[in-house]
Amino acid sequence: MLHIGNVNVPTCGGPTRRSFLQAGAAGLLGLNLPDFLRMKAAGAIDDNKAEIKNCISLFLVGSPGHVDTFDLKPNAPANIRGPFKPIQTTAPGIQICEHLPLMAKLAKHYSLIRSLYHRSAGTHETGQQWMNTGHGFDNAAAHPHAGSVIARVFGQKSALPPSIVLPVKIGNTGGPSSRSQTAAYLGSAYEPFYLESDPAKKDFKVANLAPPPGQTPFRISSRRKLLAELDAVQRKVEDSSTVSHDTAYQRAFTLVSSAETKKAFDLSEEKDSVRDRYGRNSFGQSCLLARRLIERGVRFVTVNHFDTVFGISCWDMHADGGSLNSTIHDYERHLLPQFDHAYSALLTDLEQRGLLKETVVATLSEMGRTPQINPRGGRDHYPPVWTNFLAGGNIKGGQVIGSSDKIGAQPHEYPIEPPRVLATIYQGMGIDLDSVMMPGPGSRPIRLIEAEPIPELV
Repeated sequence: MLHIGNVNVPTCGGPTRRSFLQAGAAGLLGLNLPDFLRMKAAGAIDDNKAEIKNCISLFLVGSPGHVDTFDLKPNAPANIRGPFKPIQTTAPGIQICEHLPLMAKLAKHYSLIRSLYHRSAGTHETGQQWMNTGHGFDNAAAHPHAGSVIARVFGQKSALPPSIVLPVKIGNTGGPSSRSQTAAYLGSAYEPFYLESDPAKKDFKVANLAPPPGQTPFRISSRRKLLAELDAVQRKVEDSSTVSHDTAYQRAFTLVSSAETKKAFDLSEEKDSVRDRYGRNSFGQSCLLARRLIERGVRFVTVNHFDTVFGISCWDMHADGGSLNSTIHDYERHLLPQFDHAYSALLTDLEQRGLLKETVVATLSEMGRTPQINPRGGRDHYPPVWTNFLAGGNIKGGQVIGSSDKIGAQPHEYPIEPPRVLATIYQGMGIDLDSVMMPGPGSRPIRLIEAEPIPELV
């Protein structure tokens, strides 16, 4: 039995060629490589048509309270303003929470969007859909994650997949699965690679890259040779205009066996001082890993800060005990310092390595939280207004776009809906939204996003 990812392939007793090939792509990568290569061979993807930009998306699952983090209201009543004080950043007139001092020093790099809103249900899943895809699904077909869109537009640059989700994909957040971090109708060729492992652990390994027990390099090489022989026979009867399977699945085997690939995920190469600066926690080490992956040719890295809102201290601060036990004080003790160290280390690292001008860093969340503190001392779900922010790439930093009212209850100036944030990210990566199309449901050509970028940012 050959174990590839989560796929078990029988190697005796008559495996079909189809099952062997399907396991090679789907199990190893989460990508259907033949589809990708056929598109590239047909000219649907051309690396030379544009300067390639990158993106790191930091997705704050559970959603921070905007009034406690990036849009404080120091003059509001006590039951609204909360316990935290604002501090001045290095950008004139821009203040953020006192527990983000490192981020405050880097304000020239990022711009805050303080007037985000949506009118859909106030659930985590709905917000995930809007901010990961630019669409609300409303029980209809899923739309592709931004990383899958970028994979479709730019293609694969190295042995590594073009879109990777760290450390794990979003799981249970209280409702039906949002399906917001999949390729949806773009197909499995553009499915993200899910790390499904915690880079902060001492025994960190990438499960989908580790050879299965008993599978030596010789045995893997033998299967590759067998695959080549099978393809040599099949090519004699297949249309020569298609990309041969041996080329496609060679990529799948390469991901498992490539020293370059394994090196990209090897955080032991980093100095202890660098790892400490990011923070020795899942989010911090995932941000560090994101930088390493961007350096090595990954187009779009998504870092999920939490995969659930249950049984952990996270941004979802209802303060109602039980499985939803996060409070405002968890922000002070854990969450804000953790984010501050990782975010500031990431921006500084990217800038020092000359990568920030090529890499949009988008900090996104599902919604805001209620302006008024609830009777338990927490804040509840609130999609009428919240703050996200962008840095890097072609994004103009040191700004505040839009504003909320005096108590952070609704947009006061320049209301902005989520699709415009996605459009801004795409344009910040150097994509001409008026000329680049992709196949939609039923293969009908559609725009990457039905929204216009925020002109003040790009």
